[in-house]
Amino acid sequence: MGDGARVAVIDSGVNLDHPHIRGVGDVIAGPTVNGDGAALESVDQLGHGTAVTAAILDLAPRATVYSVRCFVDTFDCPFEDVLHAIDVALEWGADWINLSLGTTSPEYIPQLVASIERARDAGACLVAPASAGGLPSYPGSLEGTVPVIVDPNIPREAPVEREIHGRRYWFASPHPRAIEDVPREANWSGISFATANVTGALARSLGP
Repeated sequence: MGDGARVAVIDSGVNLDHPHIRGVGDVIAGPTVNGDGAALESVDQLGHGTAVTAAILDLAPRATVYSVRCFVDTFDCPFEDVLHAIDVALEWGADWINLSLGTTSPEYIPQLVASIERARDAGACLVAPASAGGLPSYPGSLEGTVPVIVDPNIPREAPVEREIHGRRYWFASPHPRAIEDVPREANWSGISFATANVTGALARSLGP
């Protein structure tokens, strides 16, 4: 169930005291990547990174998860911070880098191709959305990544790999793990959690 898998989550941080996190796997609150160099405590003010981490651990409960925060008090940051966060994750030694985000701007393709190559050389792989708003999303749409597409008809614990035009894509449920007494339709959902569900399934596959 994920024994030995090392997963980096680039998001809004992690709340180590959350009941879906505490006592599950080995979760490390890593650094905050902040372009202006300010020292920031790596806590999760938005809750999204905690929910993504919980979704991964629900599928791979014995994985080691390393949180790298690039979102602080809003779901926005310079994309250069994301590029830096990928390098931080590689330095830590991730097998899988969960990037439940991306950019539709092609200007970052050269830097992302270089990041993907560094990940490949380190034995790691980025898991990211293949598209956003009907446009290709980078890095997920680039070769060498694990590209994710939402399919609400797929069980959350069992993402499916399919070939489209010669490339393998992962189709996954957009729903995070269930929250007691909260209807599924009232919970967060979307490509972020489809990506986390694929990362969790891949991390689980590394265990016995």
